[in-house]
Parts: sequence; C-alpha cells; structure tokens
Amino acid sequence: MSFFKDLKEDIVQSVNELGDSIEERVTDSESETEDKKERELEKEIQEEMDSVLEELDSEEIETISLEDEKEDKEEEIVLEDTEEAKEEDEEEVTEDIDNEEESEIEEEEEEIYIEEHSEEKETKKMSDWTEKENESLGSSEGEETIITQGTTINGGIKSDTSLVVKGTIIGDVECKGKLTISGKVEGNSTAAEIYVDTARLEGDLTSGGAVKIGKGTVIIGTVTSNSLVITGAIKGAIDVDGPVLLDSTAVVKGDITAKSIQINAGAVIDGKCSLTYADVDLE
Repeated sequence: MSFFKDLKEDIVQSVNELGDSIEERVTDSESETEDKKERELEKEIQEEMDSVLEELDSEEIETISLEDEKEDKEEEIVLEDTEEAKEEDEEEVTEDIDNEEESEIEEEEEEIYIEEHSEEKETKKMSDWTEKENESLGSSEGEETIITQGTTINGGIKSDTSLVVKGTIIGDVECKGKLTISGKVEGNSTAAEIYVDTARLEGDLTSGGAVKIGKGTVIIGTVTSNSLVITGAIKGAIDVDGPVLLDSTAVVKGDITAKSIQINAGAVIDGKCSLTYADVDLE
C-alpha cells in the first residue's frame, strides 16, 4: 500500500510540474488571453489528474482484491490442513480406543482362562486329595489287618490284605500281602513278604518275595523265599532262590541253599552252603 501511495504522490507532483510548465508557456504566449488559457489548462490538468487517480484507484482495488483472494486462499489452506489434522487426530483417537477395547477384551479373556484353569486345578487337587484320603482310609481299614497286643487267637488265620501281628496266634498264618510279626506265632507262616521282629517264633516261613529276620529274633523252622536278610538266628534249613545276606550278628544252624550268599564278618554258620541256584555250571 505504501508503494502505491508514493506512486500517487509522484504522479501528482509530476502533474503539478506539468501545470507549472504550461503556465509558463501560457505567460509566454501572447496570442491567447490569460483567462482562457488558464481555464483550458486547469481543465486539462483536472482531467489528467482524474485519469491518473482513476487508474491508481483501480490498481489499488485490484491489488486489495488480489490480497484478499490470497488471504482467503491461505485461510482455506489453513482450514483444510486443520480439518485434515483433526481427521487424523480423530482416526488416531479411534484407533487408540479400538486398541484399548481389544486389549481390555484380551485381558478379560485371559482372566477368564486363568480362572477356569484355576478352578480345574483346584478341582483336580481336591480330587487327588480325596483319592489319597480314600486310599489312606482303605489302607488303614481294608488293606491292613492288625492283631493288637493282648489279643490271642487259637487257630489259623487267613487275610487277603497285609497283616500285622502284635498279639498271639496259635496256628498257621496265611496272608496275600505283607506279614509283620512282632508278637507271638506258633505255626507256619505264608505271605508275599515277611518281616519278623520278635523274641522267638516256632514254625516254617514261606514267601514268594523277601524275608527279613530282625536282630534278637530266633526262628525255629525252615525258611523258603526269593531273598533273605538275617540279623538274628535261624535253626533250620534255608532255601532261597536268590541272594542271602548274613549280617555280623547273624547265626545259622542248618544248611543254606541259595543263588548267592554274602557273609559279613562276625556271622556264624553251622551247616553246608550250596549255590544251587547260581547261573554257573559247576560241572
């Protein structure tokens, strides 16, 4: 705007100078009268000034309109950029909301999964505990028979489970499980496994598994089994289709037939030892 203002002032000044030169020429001219010349000059000057002013005003208007159009375009561009940024922000917010919702759904599903598996684990634990309790109850009530101390049985006894004899049995004993004798038995004993830990037992011992004679125990009778450990004393024949171990406190009066025999220092044997069941061809 300042540029056009300066231009306008320069033009006005030029016009004024032109008027001055014309006035000088008018004074020099003697053929025309001063009044007529002045009027004509003034008219001519006024027309030129009006023409110049019109041109300047039109140029200013065009310039202003161009500037307005430029400003409008800039505002439109700014508005478009703002709307695009707003749309991008809205899209980002929508994506963030969707991601949050998806993460919340995944967390809820994971929690449900954990809860379900926790319930399954708890149910399994309770089931295992119940089974163990049932097993323990069964073993104490049905899988093991106990002859308590102070109880005396006259006659034989049979058991489909393990048997613990703390009292007295006068007769033969037969059980399909483990037989533990810490009381008194006067008779033959047959079981899948036999452990004797009493002062004296008169009778034969027969087992398809292991037989163990405790320290301080005296057996009067034969012993037949698949393995035998002696820390006490036996008076009778021993027939074992497997290993026989005589500890340092063992005493045996009788013949021993076995697959292998281990005799620790201090053990006493009065009888013959034969490795008939050994995997060796003695001939």
